[in-house]
Amino acid sequence: MQISNTLFRSLAPIAFALLPLAAHAQTTDELAEIVEPEASSGAYMGAVLVAKGDEVLLNRAWGSANLEWEIANTNETRFRIGSVTKQFTAVSILLLQERGMLSVKAPISQYLDDTPEAWNAITVRDLLQHTSGISNVTSLDEFGTRKFLPTTQDELIAMFADLPLEFEPGSKWAYSNSNFVLLSRIVENVSQQNYSEFIEANLLEPLEMQSTGIDRSASILQRRASGYSPSQHGIVNADYVNMAIPTGAGALYSTTGDLLKWHRGLFGGALLNEESLSQLTTPSEHDAVQGARYAMGLLVTDSPEGPVIWHGGGIEGFNAFLGYDQNTQTSVVVLANLNGGSAARLGMELLKTIRE
Repeated sequence: MQISNTLFRSLAPIAFALLPLAAHAQTTDELAEIVEPEASSGAYMGAVLVAKGDEVLLNRAWGSANLEWEIANTNETRFRIGSVTKQFTAVSILLLQERGMLSVKAPISQYLDDTPEAWNAITVRDLLQHTSGISNVTSLDEFGTRKFLPTTQDELIAMFADLPLEFEPGSKWAYSNSNFVLLSRIVENVSQQNYSEFIEANLLEPLEMQSTGIDRSASILQRRASGYSPSQHGIVNADYVNMAIPTGAGALYSTTGDLLKWHRGLFGGALLNEESLSQLTTPSEHDAVQGARYAMGLLVTDSPEGPVIWHGGGIEGFNAFLGYDQNTQTSVVVLANLNGGSAARLGMELLKTIRE
């Protein structure tokens, strides 16, 4: 999986030079012109949606869902969204807290079996905010081979469970997919459902997100895009990754339209109560990437005009960006089936343009 710190290092120079709000709205063509150069050069293939309130300003697709069959991407194409999945996991945890089944302040040892002694001070909140100190499993040398293989969640956790913590829990911030692998296990242990069943019943069905779900390598999935990577010889098929591995750290697929439903439901109060939504979007005190701090499965960039809440995602063959301007209720969704970081760059630029 490419759900690694690489994405956040790439965002640092561009996140976020937000400009003051102006009164005029951007037209569809003006927004599309931001995407066109990247698409025309072959650096971007995917689908983009920009909506302000109830008005959809841009909803277009570029490039191919499958280059070998010359099938075009459309607004209904399903893309893997990588670490954008993390906010779904965070919302699941907060839903369980609302139901009195866990507390984000509690040590994770209350909800996980046989945790190492070194993890005794780690809370659920530390996992949600990447302040646990647990090593990032996708950065381990062993993971480069493991991602190709059938791997159980127990085997994945065993890869990092006995490693020393990188810092005292709560004292620093460091992005680690291991945190959200453990949160996936907590959702399962507490709810007595597997992760996929829980989010389907509690998140996707209530919001009628019928084009979103856990991607499975062996499944036949209608309108799923093929994933590609750039190379010195041009675009190539992306590396394989066993999709049983990422779970709540990065296993979801979705569409631009479904992710708009997610934003409207999440920020419209259809999933969480006001207190839980505040917890979800309140960042820790530690800087994450330049100009942003990490909340719970989300990054928050503050500005005089109000916060921008966002996250990127990267996994073999796919990149994603999902951003929300709370002040103007603007959602920007950029999904790509070509690695290279264009989704994040375009997402940032579209959000900035809406504020100009």
